[in-house]
Amino acid sequence: MNAPLAPALRNTLRRAQPWLGTLVGIEASGLPPTALMQAIDRAFRAVARVHGLMSFHEPDSELSRLNREAHAGPVPVGGHLRRVLHAACRLSALTAGRFDVTVASTLVGWGYLPEPADRPDAIGTWRDILLDQDGRVRFTRPLQVDLGGIAKGYAVDLAIATLRRAGVPQACVNAGGDLRFYGHEPRCIGVRDPTDPAQMHLLPPMSQGAVATSCVADTRRRHGQTWHSPLVDPRRRRAVTDAGSVTVLAHSCLYADALTKPVAIDAAAATPVLRRLRAQAVLLPAP
Repeated sequence: MNAPLAPALRNTLRRAQPWLGTLVGIEASGLPPTALMQAIDRAFRAVARVHGLMSFHEPDSELSRLNREAHAGPVPVGGHLRRVLHAACRLSALTAGRFDVTVASTLVGWGYLPEPADRPDAIGTWRDILLDQDGRVRFTRPLQVDLGGIAKGYAVDLAIATLRRAGVPQACVNAGGDLRFYGHEPRCIGVRDPTDPAQMHLLPPMSQGAVATSCVADTRRRHGQTWHSPLVDPRRRRAVTDAGSVTVLAHSCLYADALTKPVAIDAAAATPVLRRLRAQAVLLPAP
């Protein structure tokens, strides 16, 4: 879990709401209280919009409709979902498949995701996702997409953009430890040490940026005689259970969120991708 530590400006307002399977906190400073409240409300509506479009759990979401229908023919999708799918496929190509949003069927089998109704046999990979020029998406084979490893970061970015447009001078959006912030006051981000939860590893002070952390030890569970986790090596469809804490610092939370997965799977192989995307990673050992 990442914790932003910064002195608040005058007229600071903090609110939290449950979205995206976690608690989303928004802190905004520097405007009159009424203006801050209105800006935060709009930011939460942006987060709620992403939740409604990209939830694997909600059968009426745009993503669920895509999972049901896109293998049979092109499905029109809105700009938000298309942008996230485009970024996901780009990362899959850059990481040689170490990031792949089509591992949902594996996570369903391990109990991390619910069993969808009318689920086709999922046999495809990210290469089977085609983004047509007319705004439609189709799958060349049946597959199941889960955007849990990237949509939360996109929602944070969208909320930050909303706060900026409202003229908020300083703000931070924190979705369960995936966060982005900006302002004149530098922030020190604390990352919990997996080997000693009472200790925090402090990152250098930053006035703006995005940070996301993945820690397998917090989410792994025993499945029969083996350990599983929601972090899947897509190339082998095997759980990653021995990684420590991976924190990625990037310019956007979408990329910070998504890059924690390939870094945890193979940090050396992910290094060129981090450089290309102007990101960096901090690895802490497993307990």
